[in-house]
Amino acid sequence: MSPTPVEPPENPVARVVVDVSLPHLDRPFDYAVTAAQDLDAVPGARVRVRFAGKLRDGFILERAADTDHAGTLAPLYKVVSAEPVLTPEVDRLVRSVADHYAGSYADVLRLAVPPRHAATEKATRPQRPPVAPQPGDGPFAGYPTGPAFLAALRRGDSPRAAWQLMPAADPVGDWAAGLATAAAATLEAGRGVC
Repeated sequence: MSPTPVEPPENPVARVVVDVSLPHLDRPFDYAVTAAQDLDAVPGARVRVRFAGKLRDGFILERAADTDHAGTLAPLYKVVSAEPVLTPEVDRLVRSVADHYAGSYADVLRLAVPPRHAATEKATRPQRPPVAPQPGDGPFAGYPTGPAFLAALRRGDSPRAAWQLMPAADPVGDWAAGLATAAAATLEAGRGVC
């Protein structure tokens, strides 16, 4: 019986940011993605690559159909984890901070993305029911400036506030319901919540 032919990847090039702090190497490098790595080599995934004769850690920024590199691309050594931990938003933030403070992308990235925790990646994620916002002002009704704070959020303002929880019978539910109520008020104004 002959082996099943493996289709080459649709986007065989991975743009990888390598964990190297040298300023003149502060850019992504292209690597080839093998057919066996195709499903796991997603943007944001942790990888190991051979760089300057050593194995180095890195992250895939994107997958592409072609490269500007004239020679043959070295393949990814290993996809460490298919979990996309470097999101496009974090990538933009890291690049912005590195450029603004004249640092290297790799140095800022080490602080922005926590180290890998394999047991957490393999664990099943708990399914938590969403916290429904309470009608009206929810737990903020018990605070002297709580309703005004929510009104400002509903108008689309950006109020500055610090919230110190008052003792309650269910303090865990109180803070979760309060955050859900504030998020709902912000969404009512057409603004995003993250």
